Amino acid sequence: MAAAAAGAAPWFIPSPLRRYVGNGTLFQRLKPYEAHYPFLKFANSVYNVAPASKWGLSIVPLIGVYQGNPPVDKIDRNTSTALACTGFVWTVYAMLIQPQNAGSRALATVNFCMGCVNGYNANRRYQYDLSQASKQ
Repeated sequence: MAAAAAGAAPWFIPSPLRRYVGNGTLFQRLKPYEAHYPFLKFANSVYNVAPASKWGLSIVPLIGVYQGNPPVDKIDRNTSTALACTGFVWTVYAMLIQPQNAGSRALATVNFCMGCVNGYNANRRYQYDLSQASKQ
């Protein structure tokens, strides 16, 4: 009956990783220092690190759009399409989180930005492919 307890890890998670499932703290060794350094409590939470890493997936292509780097012929349409679809699907799921708070809205925003930027890049590549096909 202990395996059916709340917070039990699913069977498909390898046993060395089960202690991390359902745990919002990234590094247990930093836990004692969180009282002295408020930013550490913020940075040691998976709920803040996950959206920050998603912003990296959104900002890098956005900067590339403004700078024109990478060129359109270097953009992988499949990857951009997959990231766009992922962003839009997770935007919907972020809006279903109850209760709505600043964290869930920030998660929805970052997912929407990831979908828009990568969708734009996928469209750029698609238009480029069409123009190359019409030239031949």
